[in-house]
Amino acid sequence: MFAIQWFWRLCSILLIIILCFLWQYFVSNYANTELVPTPLQVWEEFLDMQSEGIIVLSIQDSLYRFFLGFCIGSVCAVMCGLIFGYYRNLEILFEPLLQILRPISPIAWFPLVLLWLNIGDMPAIFVIAYAVFFPILALCITGVRQIDKDFIAMARNFGANSYKIFYHIILPGTFLHISSGLKLAASVAWIHLVAGEMLGAQTGLGYIIIDGRNFLNTPKVLVGVILIGLLGYIIYEIFVLLEKLVGYLLGRAM
Repeated sequence: MFAIQWFWRLCSILLIIILCFLWQYFVSNYANTELVPTPLQVWEEFLDMQSEGIIVLSIQDSLYRFFLGFCIGSVCAVMCGLIFGYYRNLEILFEPLLQILRPISPIAWFPLVLLWLNIGDMPAIFVIAYAVFFPILALCITGVRQIDKDFIAMARNFGANSYKIFYHIILPGTFLHISSGLKLAASVAWIHLVAGEMLGAQTGLGYIIIDGRNFLNTPKVLVGVILIGLLGYIIYEIFVLLEKLVGYLLGRAM
């Protein structure tokens, strides 16, 4: 099974290499390379930016905004989700407000956020936190609701306090929903990070794209686009590994 998985992973890498060769061939022979750069042009631009330190700085700034906004939004969402899921009356109280805010795109807040927080890191961090809050909240509430109430009642009958009920019943029972919400929210957060940087930041991967567009530097634009895709994939794989690790630790703790 393990060997088969690695075989298909190698095939996926080979597919990317083949597509790059096809890209190089068709663009070099049939397209305007000023509008559609070749992979070699993109690679040369990447090396130039790397030598100037732009790549490392942009990745650092983007990851800082991503993880800070993601942590703020996910912690708030998990806390609210556990509370609203356990206390139905509180969810009923806040549901109209949440249903009004949920459909509003985080980008729609950006003009006001720029006025309130100014250009810099904070607008992008706010947009990320807002974007990840609602997917995690919804899945967390669903996870708590699906826990069999008989388990909680039985635990209380055996003298379990609220902490033990939370740690041994509610948290393990909602883990799959929370982890699914975190993986989904990570992709959402990364997308909105790029949008936030394109609108209001002076550094970062999103800013690389805007800067390349402003100077009609299409290789630079594609450097930003490719880095965004690669880092998004790496972040997703990290969350998959963390999900397995935390699930293993929770299983041992129980």
